[in-house]
Amino acid sequence: MKNSSGEWIAFIDADEIADSKWLAELTKNAPNYDGILGSINTLNPNQNYLTKYFDLSIQERISFLKDKPKLKIFGTGNLLISKKVFSEGVLFDNEFPTGEDGDFAYRFTKKGFKLGFNTNAKIYHRVPETIRQFYFFQKKMAFSNFLIFLKHKDSFTLMKLITTIFYHISPKFLKMYKRNNLLSRKRYILLGLTSLLIYLYCYLNPILLFKLKKKITRPK
Repeated sequence: MKNSSGEWIAFIDADEIADSKWLAELTKNAPNYDGILGSINTLNPNQNYLTKYFDLSIQERISFLKDKPKLKIFGTGNLLISKKVFSEGVLFDNEFPTGEDGDFAYRFTKKGFKLGFNTNAKIYHRVPETIRQFYFFQKKMAFSNFLIFLKHKDSFTLMKLITTIFYHISPKFLKMYKRNNLLSRKRYILLGLTSLLIYLYCYLNPILLFKLKKKITRPK
């Protein structure tokens, strides 16, 4: 990124597929912002009950972005960033084992950069199809939030840590289930509770936390 010659840098994850109009949409209103966040859609929404469950989260995110929220932490799976952001010292922390995009995003917003949204800039992401994939996905999300908290140790990252644990059994997520009804209530509740237990296991396991803390104890 430091060596790039372009005015803008676009990001997409390795397990995503871009819509044919992705870049055209992403750059449409770019001059008015320092970064543009696009929408993430499910590549495999109806494979089984697990993909239907994750599709609920993705639908909720798209609906959320349409309200133009003031995000402080976001992913870089569908993102356009102005080169000036990197020139002013907001770079990725290469020592982060996971969650470096959330850490970058938090420092982006704390620096006062302006983020725009375009839900028409679409990419398609493959969500977990097996219990094993489900477990590792949720574990990665838990560790990402914890690492960001360990680095910044402020009230916002602490609240983000707490609210994410209970997100999948929150009233907001339950309302979303009632609107979409993509899978049975029993499976929906079971997967929500499983997510909760995975997060609690990650946060309450002293061995895992000690290993993470060793990786993050360094200058900002």
